[in-house]
Amino acid sequence: MLHMNSSIEKIGQFLFPEKIRRYLTFRLVTVFAVALFSVNFALSRLDKSAPSPELTFLINRILSVVHSPAFLFFYNVGLALGFWSVYATRTNEKYYWLRVACYGMLLGGLLGEILSFLPHHP
Repeated sequence: MLHMNSSIEKIGQFLFPEKIRRYLTFRLVTVFAVALFSVNFALSRLDKSAPSPELTFLINRILSVVHSPAFLFFYNVGLALGFWSVYATRTNEKYYWLRVACYGMLLGGLLGEILSFLPHHP
């Protein structure tokens, strides 16, 4: 177990040095994710160009898989388990930065799912 903790710490020091970790909070990650979501949605609404037929076909194929009930069920179960694990480990302050990073990825996944259901062209 000690070996795993040192591996996590080495990766954490590379990705999030101590200088950056103090800014890595749930509130800032939430604001950042919602800001990116808003910009992405606004840009998709402003884009008036029509995609090529090949791109339209590819997008429709991807959306048919991503919007299938089986995919959505397992994806949302995974998101729920992820959010629950972040919440369940809230008493462990040693890896706060890791919990925030996982929360940010989960929130990004949830917002991406919501964005995939919103219309992209007016």
